[in-house]
Amino acid sequence: MSRRRGGAKPKQVAKAAAGKDHHTQFLEALKLYEGKQYKKSIKLLDTLMKKHVTPDCLALKGLDSYFLGEKTEAADFVKQAISKIEGTKASAICCHVLGIYMRSVKSYADSIKWFQASLDNGSTNKQIYRDLATLQSQIGDFKAALASRKKYWESFVGYRANWTALAIAQDINGERQQAINTLSQFEKLAEGKISEAEMYEHNECLIYKNDIMYRNAGDNGEKLEKVLHHLDTIEPKVFDKFGLLERKASIFMKLGKVKEASLVYRTLIKRNPDNFKYYKLLEVSLGVTTNNKLRKVLYEKLATFYPRCEAPKFIPLTFIHDETELSKKLSEYILPQLKRGVPATFSNVKPLYLKRRNIIPKLVEKIVIDYLSEQDSKKQPIPYIWSCYYLSQHYLNLRDYQKAHEYVEKAIGHTPTMVEFYLLKARILKHTGELDKAAAILEEGRNLDLQDRFINCKSVKYYLRANQVDKAVEVASLFTKNDDSVNGVKDLHLVEASWFISEQAEAYHRMHISAQKKLEELRAETTDSEDENKSSEIKELEWSMEKYEGLSLKRFHAISKFYKQFEDDQLDFHSYCMRKGTPRAYMEMLAWGNKLYTQPMYVRAMNGAAKIYFKMYDNSLKRKQDSDGSSKFAEGDKKKAKKEASSLTKRKNEDRKKAIAYPESEDKDVFGDELLNTKEPLKIFDSNFYADYNKQVQDYERNNILDFEFQYRNGKLALCLGALSKYEKKNGQKSGVFGAMAIILILATRESSTCDLIAKKVATKGLEADYSFLPLNEVENDSFDWLNYFKENFHSKDLNALLLLKQTSLFDEDKVKELILDTISQDEPLLQNYVLQYVL
Repeated sequence: MSRRRGGAKPKQVAKAAAGKDHHTQFLEALKLYEGKQYKKSIKLLDTLMKKHVTPDCLALKGLDSYFLGEKTEAADFVKQAISKIEGTKASAICCHVLGIYMRSVKSYADSIKWFQASLDNGSTNKQIYRDLATLQSQIGDFKAALASRKKYWESFVGYRANWTALAIAQDINGERQQAINTLSQFEKLAEGKISEAEMYEHNECLIYKNDIMYRNAGDNGEKLEKVLHHLDTIEPKVFDKFGLLERKASIFMKLGKVKEASLVYRTLIKRNPDNFKYYKLLEVSLGVTTNNKLRKVLYEKLATFYPRCEAPKFIPLTFIHDETELSKKLSEYILPQLKRGVPATFSNVKPLYLKRRNIIPKLVEKIVIDYLSEQDSKKQPIPYIWSCYYLSQHYLNLRDYQKAHEYVEKAIGHTPTMVEFYLLKARILKHTGELDKAAAILEEGRNLDLQDRFINCKSVKYYLRANQVDKAVEVASLFTKNDDSVNGVKDLHLVEASWFISEQAEAYHRMHISAQKKLEELRAETTDSEDENKSSEIKELEWSMEKYEGLSLKRFHAISKFYKQFEDDQLDFHSYCMRKGTPRAYMEMLAWGNKLYTQPMYVRAMNGAAKIYFKMYDNSLKRKQDSDGSSKFAEGDKKKAKKEASSLTKRKNEDRKKAIAYPESEDKDVFGDELLNTKEPLKIFDSNFYADYNKQVQDYERNNILDFEFQYRNGKLALCLGALSKYEKKNGQKSGVFGAMAIILILATRESSTCDLIAKKVATKGLEADYSFLPLNEVENDSFDWLNYFKENFHSKDLNALLLLKQTSLFDEDKVKELILDTISQDEPLLQNYVLQYVL
């Protein structure tokens, strides 16, 4: 019955359409789209297009198809529609529809073009200005966004959101006084009309207006007084009392009213006595930052006022120089915590280890050892175990792994049910390079509390560091849904668990290197081609090597995908924050968005992907340069590998189930074959990682080594020179990395180099102008020992510099290896093992 009813309606639609003109029918199809009746809309459009195919019908059909999930067909219809339009000369409705489609597919610049065309072609829909402003803000065109906000505000003056949006746009464009006037004008209009429900929004706009006034005032005393007066006026209406008091204190400091500022800081300390920042600012306001005697008196008084707070007890430990007094203060700070059994005691003291390395560790060691010797493990179990725990962390910090291990074993021996002790023991084993043992110990600790998500995540992380990916996924899957997959990998991608995905990517990369080494060794050993066991093992290793490298790239790309999604998610907030009246949160979001691609996790993924893509590029160059037929052999070997891989179909299908991260409709390239087979690895790396990073990163946080390596492979020697210059300004001319980059750049200017001639000349002139002390006249001298020059003139025991020299393959590989081994000889075993296994 339901089918008959569903089938009857299209006939009625078609019958009704017969007696209407084309435009009216199109508007009816548009209404069906707006009512989310996409199939009915397409049915009516098909009827219309039998008579006459117009850009309007094609565009709307494309939009309907897109929302039905038919994205390929939608793109085709939209393409046909645009091909029938001369420039942007189409109906206002058609342009509006195209703008909506482009926004849906995240082509924001094209969306702006079509929305603007809709207005230019006579659209009376003023809501388009709001959409325009949102999209212009998303792409960072705030000047155009201001014009759009103003037009929309003029059309809908009665809504507070439009006043707030206009003020924010004016503020972003540097028109601070106009922004203040806009907010003030609305305050006058709304005076006495603010309801209880609107009070929070009103308070946010008031404090935002004060923010603008404060920034606009700068150091002008008269303007600052006005800001202070405004702050006093709005104080009863403002909910953010901390923000208000902090602003007040800041103004007093700028005005030189240090006494008033100190009173405000004392109020802030009273409200939040655990905030270290307020104590430091109080010192500044009292003018005692350079007088340790007065500082000591100050903190003694504050300690009596706030006896249970950390800051007044901790801060004096950073400046007291007398060892006897310092030892007494340390005892008063540390021992009560050990007596109470505070697990974070070492974490609290650790900053002192970093700042005062020469004196703090030896004093603390004596204090805690003396205290431990007084404790009876049976009568005082809590002080005993936590003193052992502290000393184990202490010796780990000092890299005395044997003693660290002894003390943690004492703690475990006394109380074998304490999870924290297993965490610490695993950390010690990790630093000694025993990653498998560390993972096993942490798993033992995890089994003590199977409901603890933190220890579960730690266990997963240690398994991944030990390259035990399957076990890591198994443990992680205990806290995931696993509804439509054999493990939790898909769910972990869905919830964007970046820590897991980046660790897994790095583990896969290490496993790829290990498989590659084993394969090379096995091929070197195998002489009999008919040895079936060896042949089978070789096939397995070839598949593993390719699989691990592809999966590593896929995971790194997943991180990039998350951050692009974060960027796209900002789109809704350009209108949401205006409606909800949260201008300060909106400004914070914009500031965050401007640093999105410089976040540590993104940079980590980019660096990981760079290693693989740079290696792929270097390998492709080697294949091109081989003139002895080895290139043909490699190609033949590749075909053979593909043929042999067909016998591993069952294994591949099993691996596929374990590795799948997205539904097959979204991603069919589970093992990253398409990424591995790209002919332009540098271009893919640039578009997916480097370009976004390069737009946002500031010079002080820029990875100049990565810049240099990327531009060197692109043959852009002028940009290599720029990276060299920036690195030299930060680290000096004696730096090992500077020396390595300089030598590589000099050798790139040789006549035999494949780089562009003009690029060579630009680089040579730049080196001659800025770094004339370098032996540039030896560039064509084949007998000149560049490696020896590096050792004699730069800090040669710089691992990053030596790895850079190794990657270029311009120097004697054995000599570079020897230098690397000598450099890491004094480092911890963890780093030594990593370099030996995965670098050399």
